[in-house]
Amino acid sequence: MYKCKYFKIQELVCPHVYEKYKDKSWEFFSEDLLRELDIVREILGVPITINNWNIGGQYKESGNRCPFCSIVAKKIATKELNMSMHNLYQAFDLKPKGLEIKKAIEMIMDNVHRFKVIKRIENPDYTPTWIHIDTKGHYEGIRIFNP
Repeated sequence: MYKCKYFKIQELVCPHVYEKYKDKSWEFFSEDLLRELDIVREILGVPITINNWNIGGQYKESGNRCPFCSIVAKKIATKELNMSMHNLYQAFDLKPKGLEIKKAIEMIMDNVHRFKVIKRIENPDYTPTWIHIDTKGHYEGIRIFNP
């Protein structure tokens, strides 16, 4: 089982999942995605915040999102179908420290040859303070998408 070099499991999962599964939570993610998350960190060369709830921070739904997480629970309450890649353990919202989001995306795209499972990055015009990456799609390379 692969565990990230640069991220603790609490940074990748919501508090609900961590409370129940602890270190076994690694098993919910594909090893390829975890390896590529480390590659993103190496390319950017700066610390990246995903979730920080475990150290008293505000982010708890930037990795996986379970049915008890507020974003998902609101959709369930209104009977809205929610097929977010976050729910499927296939997406992360990255907040690189001290690096402009558009520059960080450019750095990732310059290294597209290093990725096989990360397929999409959300257009930074929609997410100017973080980088959404996910595995949705069956094509070569990484695409910038609009939500």
